[in-house]
Amino acid sequence: MVKLATILALLASAILLFSAPWLATLTYSIVSILQPQYVWFWAFDSFSVFKISAGITILAWIFHALQGNIDWRVYSSGQFKCVVIIMIIYHLSNMFTPFQTYYSLIGGDLVVSIFTTITIMYFFVLGLLKNPQAIKYFAFIYIFVTVYYAYWANDHYLSGNWAQFTHGRLRGIVSGPYRDGNILSVVLTMGISFIMFGARYYKNIWIKAGLLATLPFIWHAVFLFASRGALLSAACVTLFFALVVKSRWLNILMGAGFVVMLVWQGGTLTNRTSDTVNSSKDSNFEISAEEDKPINPRILSWQVGWGLAMKYPILGAGPQRFQYASAKHYPNKSKHVAHNTFLNFSANTGLIAGCCYLLFFYFSYKQYRYVKANTETESIHNYINLSCMGALVGYFIGAVFLDLVIFEPFYFILILITANYWMVRREKEPVPTKTVSPIRTQHAI
Repeated sequence: MVKLATILALLASAILLFSAPWLATLTYSIVSILQPQYVWFWAFDSFSVFKISAGITILAWIFHALQGNIDWRVYSSGQFKCVVIIMIIYHLSNMFTPFQTYYSLIGGDLVVSIFTTITIMYFFVLGLLKNPQAIKYFAFIYIFVTVYYAYWANDHYLSGNWAQFTHGRLRGIVSGPYRDGNILSVVLTMGISFIMFGARYYKNIWIKAGLLATLPFIWHAVFLFASRGALLSAACVTLFFALVVKSRWLNILMGAGFVVMLVWQGGTLTNRTSDTVNSSKDSNFEISAEEDKPINPRILSWQVGWGLAMKYPILGAGPQRFQYASAKHYPNKSKHVAHNTFLNFSANTGLIAGCCYLLFFYFSYKQYRYVKANTETESIHNYINLSCMGALVGYFIGAVFLDLVIFEPFYFILILITANYWMVRREKEPVPTKTVSPIRTQHAI
């Protein structure tokens, strides 16, 4: 059934790539974020849904570029420039790394390849996403992904599938990018923003009630993963919603629901935090090689990550070389990854890449401010703008504690907030004909 639905979606994308190119980007994006080949692996064993959806998207972009229907100004956005710069640095860092060996389930070459693919598809999707109705469907994508994974998590709990739990914590998908429950929980916390603001945006009582009804299950799923970073992330997204929306009953409802879930399922998180604090009382950060657990993996990893960034400030130690470089320069101190996205960029690929990562949020905030100042409260552009910014808040808090360098939902949000910004800007500032495309055409945008 899942495979049939996917095939039908791909066929529709191919048939409508001339008249509705955004449908191809929609199909590609849901594949990129949901990762169905890992969820329903038996259905996609010999079916490369990712390559097919990407190929249709590229064909759609080529056709519309030839027709002069691409607004080339979108590629002047700061986020896109930073993505390209980081990709170039990845290749240079991998080429000139002093470390030819690394400890990791994912090798450096594979990480470079994945990030290159993300950059390429960022280019094509951003150019095609220019229809206000399309961005509404893009919001539906993230809502669907969030609700599905909340269902997936709660189903394991309610059906008593304790084999999926380790020490009381729900584990992620067996393989693929979401095998770490901490990472999958960030997918959920980012999606909470789209659901909260969706409950405010949609006027249909049934849609509003349906979105609000999913929140307890999403919060419960976050607690099942027992990720302290995700808990803080969800709290910050909820706080962002409360600060933006001046609706007393909605704020009370959101806050009360979050507190109820915290009281009900917060025991595992409390135990984990207590264990960390108790194990961190020793101020000596040197660890013997025989110890099974470091004093505090994240604090040690942050120290090591910053040290490596200072030793290799230009191109870093090399993609996925963190563990090998730390073993050489800081023996017996940290056997773990960076546990921080900024330090992952900075230690593995240099401070320039780390700064580009921080600039993602700077440019997104500028676009957020522009759209907020130039749209009506009830418009689809305002909904997308607020949802994306809330999702970025959730991502940033989670990324303080996790390595989310090749995290597709993050780049999806960057594309969406940028595309939304340019739609609003086109309404305020008509596109000059000479800058639309290098190809002469009589077609108007």
